[in-house]
Amino acid sequence: MNRILLVEDDTNMAMGLVFNLKSEGFEVTHCPDGEAGLAAMATGEFDLLVLDWMLPGADGLEVLRELRKKNVSVPVLLLTARDTKEDIVEGLDSGADDYLAKPFDLNILMARIRSLLRSRAWLNQKEVSKEARFGNAHINFETFEASIGPTQVKLSYKEAMIMKLFWEKRNQVITREELLQKVWGIEGYIQSRTVDNHIVQLRKIFEENPKNPKLILSIHGSGYKFVGQ
Repeated sequence: MNRILLVEDDTNMAMGLVFNLKSEGFEVTHCPDGEAGLAAMATGEFDLLVLDWMLPGADGLEVLRELRKKNVSVPVLLLTARDTKEDIVEGLDSGADDYLAKPFDLNILMARIRSLLRSRAWLNQKEVSKEARFGNAHINFETFEASIGPTQVKLSYKEAMIMKLFWEKRNQVITREELLQKVWGIEGYIQSRTVDNHIVQLRKIFEENPKNPKLILSIHGSGYKFVGQ
């Protein structure tokens, strides 16, 4: 049974989400604020964190940054009423693996959760690559740690999954549909900008000049190609 930690200060919303998540077969722990969420993460093992951005005290981004600073790699679904491009990028930069704008449809939330859990299962498969080396970069797909020369980076698990797919299909065109299928579980509601935002983040990490990429190429009308050796 997958264990989910829900950090949400809206009591009515939290009660409804806990009821529905339990009805779907998940074990759920609810915390009403960021400090309680951090304490729960320190004492329990969870498969997924559903985290509200706007919380009393330590907000969702503070919680995210603290967890990632401690190398906690649990997938995080960020719930937010802030859905501008800048807000989304800030959430991803802070360590979120996916985001869902409020108000949201319950079925979409459940589908996002299932996708995140399926994606984690794919990433952990034993028969797929455990590491990649290209240029001066190294990625460990088990720990989500990457190094680019002397620089050490902790990838989100979504970033790690995308790079694993790129590595296993290097020098091949990967369509947006294949990325959605492998990484996001081919849920049709996912907007293309979700993929684009992650690609932007990965270029910032691995490209010498993110605005003129040499490794992660956009193939017009098709998708992307990774040309690292």
